[in-house]
Amino acid sequence: MITPMIEIIKEYFVPGSIPFLLIGMALGVILLYRRSSATWGKRWLTLLVVLYLALSTPLSFKAMESALGRGYTDRLDAEELEGVTGIVILGGGSITLRSDREEMNILSDAGILRVWEGVRLYHNLDEAWVFVSGGVNERVGMTTPESLPMRDMLIDGGVPASRILLESSSSNTFEQALNLGPLLEARGVERFVMVTSPSHMRRAMATFTAQGLDPIPAPSKQHPDDFLADRSVFLPNSQALEESRMAMREIMALLYYGLRGWLSSP
Repeated sequence: MITPMIEIIKEYFVPGSIPFLLIGMALGVILLYRRSSATWGKRWLTLLVVLYLALSTPLSFKAMESALGRGYTDRLDAEELEGVTGIVILGGGSITLRSDREEMNILSDAGILRVWEGVRLYHNLDEAWVFVSGGVNERVGMTTPESLPMRDMLIDGGVPASRILLESSSSNTFEQALNLGPLLEARGVERFVMVTSPSHMRRAMATFTAQGLDPIPAPSKQHPDDFLADRSVFLPNSQALEESRMAMREIMALLYYGLRGWLSSP
């Protein structure tokens, strides 16, 4: 289980997030109104402005994503799929919308791209088992297990429901590694590919390997085609800031997993 302190850090102390900016501005204002620390207040607010201007540019998030995904950007070919009998798809986020009696579960862009890659791989294999992993996260509005809309999208893509297995109780990558091991073993799956975003693949691979599993990395696309293609890499925009926040969150997660001993040695 994730401790309350970690949830607080994820919510308020990830650089690039609005809460981090507001807390940082409040701290700077407090320093400004104290004569003994006014100079430090000016320096801190200047640093905060420069940081957020930098994080708001596509150049920043692309650089971080490139570093995180290094070595995990190539799609698998037919030769690399030889002997594979299982496909593991890790959830990339979703939200649950409700109004009166209506409900709709919407996958994030990352989640959709991961499922699409899973569909592509399935049609290049001989009726492999497809394991979809994703639970709930009420804090971000995910009140229905993410694995359910992932399953529906797989079926729409031509994957038979009988070949899909759900893992719906995990809330993070570590729990996914713990929960999927027994499911893979129960179906006799020894050689399997793992689908996730390139920027998440390094942490996912090290976490699964630490649990005695041996996945083959099968990265999905990081972004949809032409994502921010019409924007200068040097001009700030809100979408770039959000992508930088997600990249910073992944970097912090790597550090946290390393401190907890959840990652295998390189």
